[in-house]
Amino acid sequence: MKKPIAAAALLCTLALAACSTPQRLQPQPQPQPAGMPQITPTKRITVVGSEVILPDGTRAPMDATGGFLLPNGNRCLPDGQGYVCP
Repeated sequence: MKKPIAAAALLCTLALAACSTPQRLQPQPQPQPAGMPQITPTKRITVVGSEVILPDGTRAPMDATGGFLLPNGNRCLPDGQGYVCP
């Protein structure tokens, strides 16, 4: 009676061991090559109606040319891919 239970326990142990990956075989994070830019969160200017919403949540009205003034007084102009701000 003990042999079938021991054999079943051994079989379960072997099956579980086969399914797990040893720590030494898990993939390690690869270092980023030198010279590659670091990934940073995207800062996006969103157009909502006749206003733009800046990355910090500030809203600014758009003018007739499609540009807008930043809170610091600098003027941003559209360039076909987004906005150019000084």
